Amino acid sequence: MDKTINDMVREVEEGEGEDRSQDSISWGELALLTHATQVERFNWCGCEEQESFPYDDCPRPEGKSE
Repeated sequence: MDKTINDMVREVEEGEGEDRSQDSISWGELALLTHATQVERFNWCGCEEQESFPYDDCPRPEGKSE
């Protein structure tokens, strides 16, 4: 299942899905996420879809930049 950061935040705010009490994140922490920290915390990053690269440290295929 592919989720965006907005989907994850909405689920936390609305209390949907699994118990995420261990994974709660503040807006300040959300603003400081990088590819590495997002993968570490959520085991997923939007760049894995290879459509967008939300962070400067997202790995990009050669020749692809935004």
